[in-house]
Amino acid sequence: MTSSIETTPRVERPRVELVEEIPSPEAAARKAFVSGAITSGILCAVVGTVVGFVLGVQSSSPRRRVRGEQ
Repeated sequence: MTSSIETTPRVERPRVELVEEIPSPEAAARKAFVSGAITSGILCAVVGTVVGFVLGVQSSSPRRRVRGEQ
């Protein structure tokens, strides 16, 4: 008895990455909202600090006092 088994050439299969959880659109939207809120909060804090510093420097400058007294 003879068997005729043909050997097929070995083909490289693409590697598959296993993901524990499929990302949902709601999770992506929540993540974008939180990151946007944090970014805008930091931006507002920086701008507020700069504006407050500039106004504080202007109000304490000697020229400003002389104009106010005249």
